[in-house]
Amino acid sequence: MNLNLSDRQMVADVTRMGIRTAVLLRGVLLQKVDRDTLKWGLQELSIPNLMDTYFPVLVNRNEYVNLLNLLFLIYSLDGQLDYQIREYGLDSLKDDLQEINFSLKQIGEAFDLPNWESVV
Repeated sequence: MNLNLSDRQMVADVTRMGIRTAVLLRGVLLQKVDRDTLKWGLQELSIPNLMDTYFPVLVNRNEYVNLLNLLFLIYSLDGQLDYQIREYGLDSLKDDLQEINFSLKQIGEAFDLPNWESVV
């Protein structure tokens, strides 16, 4: 897909957020990251700012549906983290990790990300 500079930046920003979230969740599942560190890590990603910045672009363009899905998944996780952990425990994050990984795979294929050096 031929992208202009701003679209390329958007793909990189959302993908980077997804990768970093997946790393945090994997750390939780491996018992290397605790709840407080997970919460801090998600806050450091500035997920609401990314949502504010990219939602207006993503919502109107079908070719970015996978980016929008990833952004919503992580935005929801960030907003509902305390509730999810309290109700279902840390193990429930496994499902979120699987969904994030699937979305990242689709994004990688759609935008040929293995050839991008600056994504991570």
